[in-house]
Amino acid sequence: MLRVLSVLAALLALSVPAEAHKLKLFATVANDRVSGYAFFIGGGRAEGVDWSATSGSGGPIASGKTDDQGNYAFAVPGPEAAPVTVSVDTHEGHMASVTLGAERFGGAPAPAAAPEADPTGTDRDAHMAALVEAAVARQVTPLAEQIEALQDRLRYADILSALFMIAGLAGAGLWLSGRRKGEK
Repeated sequence: MLRVLSVLAALLALSVPAEAHKLKLFATVANDRVSGYAFFIGGGRAEGVDWSATSGSGGPIASGKTDDQGNYAFAVPGPEAAPVTVSVDTHEGHMASVTLGAERFGGAPAPAAAPEADPTGTDRDAHMAALVEAAVARQVTPLAEQIEALQDRLRYADILSALFMIAGLAGAGLWLSGRRKGEK
């Protein structure tokens, strides 16, 4: 019985690193340009892997390989009315994708009849809105990267929890085997 539990504990311990190599993808949009990177949970960037971007309407937008830091970037040819999906594939069983909504590209359909307004005021407002959007994107992008990395990192507490669960199961098994021997 102890051998069976030891083998089971060893198999459980060996299965943990599989999650540590899960591929994730980060993407951000700034000025109709998508940029981001592919990374593995637990550290390390996905270098030289194939990536592709497709429109929600089904057409390809761009493709290529990540650089030596796992980065990719491409320009969106025009306002997108459909979501854009960016995918990476290592061709070793690791794949990841992220979908960016059309609203991030200014792809919301324009109103049919816009009311007349002061052209100088409208131009000034549009320019100010673009400046604010660029400033916010500059400040939010690092925060979004940190959140993505923290959410999917294998934590020390997770490892300890797994070890204590194995120890608890082994203890329960030993208790049961001792109880059975006492009944004989």
